[in-house]
Amino acid sequence: MFSYDRKSSPDLVKYSIEYRNGISICDISFAGLAQERIKAYMVMPSGSGPFAAILFLHPGPGSRSTFLDDALILAEKGAASLFIEAPWADGPAFGMRASGKAEDVRDWFKQIAIDLRRAIDLMSSIPIVDKERIACVGHSIGALFAGILSGADGRIKASVLMAGVGSFTDVAALNMPGLAGDELERYRQIMQPIDPAGFVRNAAPSALFFQFGLQDVFFPKQAFLDFFAAGSEPKVVQWYDADHYSLNEAGRSDRVKWLTSILGLDN
Repeated sequence: MFSYDRKSSPDLVKYSIEYRNGISICDISFAGLAQERIKAYMVMPSGSGPFAAILFLHPGPGSRSTFLDDALILAEKGAASLFIEAPWADGPAFGMRASGKAEDVRDWFKQIAIDLRRAIDLMSSIPIVDKERIACVGHSIGALFAGILSGADGRIKASVLMAGVGSFTDVAALNMPGLAGDELERYRQIMQPIDPAGFVRNAAPSALFFQFGLQDVFFPKQAFLDFFAAGSEPKVVQWYDADHYSLNEAGRSDRVKWLTSILGLDN
């Protein structure tokens, strides 16, 4: 479903670089499935590696700088990071297109998932990156796509899924109040083949860490419980006194500790 020509080059372009205590933050872009340019930041630790690598998928609203604090902490421990500027960074434009016909949305989301696999291609192509230690972190809609990657791309060894749910239809129902009855059920049937729940079931042996906020008003607690239940072992879950977005700060310490352990980073 998410296959593509793995031989095509990511066509990395570097624009500028900044250093913080020896850690480099590079402004880059690479080619997506349709050869569109995908903006990103790449953070690299000092030294010669080999380094673990983490793909970060921000929430909407959010941007490629959302997880920069995580990345700088993890770089000190020996992990490289890549943050893409996801399509949902442009909230209004993304919302309008994501509110279209279910078939069109499904096909678009499949393209996004493939572009994320190309981001993994890019990380894997870096000689000082350890291809056996690649992880993905996703928040909100980023967690839905991270859920897909956990089961669709065997290179992912660990995934952190924050405030995510197992069904794209749950997200659509939240943002499209008029979607109901038979129309809602038809939407569900069309989107079901790419729903994250179907992929986290097959994530093993990749490890899963679910983070949820007890004050989240966007999704009911049961939707979070169902997403966790769908995940394969090994998996853990942690709940926080946080809302949908403050979960980022509330869960950072646990997230860093878990990734440090799973990826074998320096403590």
